[in-house]
Amino acid sequence: MFKTSVATRVISFAVLITILLASFPTAAGAAKKNNQGLETKWAKLVAVYNRQSILHAGAPRWVEQWLNDHRRAPASKRAELQRDLTKSNTAWAPVPLIVMRHNGFDANGKVVDKAAARQSVKDLSNALQRYAGSMKNLKALIHLYSMEG
Repeated sequence: MFKTSVATRVISFAVLITILLASFPTAAGAAKKNNQGLETKWAKLVAVYNRQSILHAGAPRWVEQWLNDHRRAPASKRAELQRDLTKSNTAWAPVPLIVMRHNGFDANGKVVDKAAARQSVKDLSNALQRYAGSMKNLKALIHLYSMEG
């Protein structure tokens, strides 16, 4: 048998441990995987925001068109449509701010602060749901009043 020095054994052991540890996913790699869910949710919410922004831009034209087409409609119906349009505008107000700030995300939608990113996802989701509800009411009124006459 040949003899090895203590230093050689320690170095060999250290190399083996390094190789063994290198084969496991690192914390950064695990963090990236964990962030993919948040990044995916954010991307989906931003896509919904983009679609709803087009809807939002058209809402005043719908109301204006209805008001022009139904000039003899009762003042109460006309006022109700205006109120619902105002409600939808109010519900929309925080949505672009949340997207523009993108707290917790970088400009490419990658997580930079997990807690802030979670809060942004939650805030944007809630704001988009409120807006969608207000638009649903507005569309229903336009449709209902159009059917009446």
